[in-house]
Amino acid sequence: MSLTRYAGAMLIERVGVGAAAGLAPGVLLKAFGIEETEDSPTLRYFARLFAVRNAVLGVLVWEARHDPRRLERVAWINAATEVLDAAAAAAPLATGRTKPQAAAGAIGASLAVSAAFAGLALRARRSIPS
Repeated sequence: MSLTRYAGAMLIERVGVGAAAGLAPGVLLKAFGIEETEDSPTLRYFARLFAVRNAVLGVLVWEARHDPRRLERVAWINAATEVLDAAAAAAPLATGRTKPQAAAGAIGASLAVSAAFAGLALRARRSIPS
């Protein structure tokens, strides 16, 4: 897969997840283990913030797709964002304030996306002319 296609795939991931969160926040909340009785306008607001964040991160990747140096930096920023998301999902496990299965899903998804962005960063680095 070419570097541009890889960047395009990651754009689709970012914007797709962001669009889903923005257009159907209840679905995202359910995917993260939030039960209907726990759903609230505040949680839906935060789901929409997540949507905006994902869309912006995806657009940054797309804008950098033809500049391997810039793409590498943007991809590492995306990878780090996902690692921090995983840490944020894991933190409540220490206090027992989250459901383990919900945290596991969020952690697993974040680490998988982080690995994909790390792969994009490494591919971009290999594309930088000497």
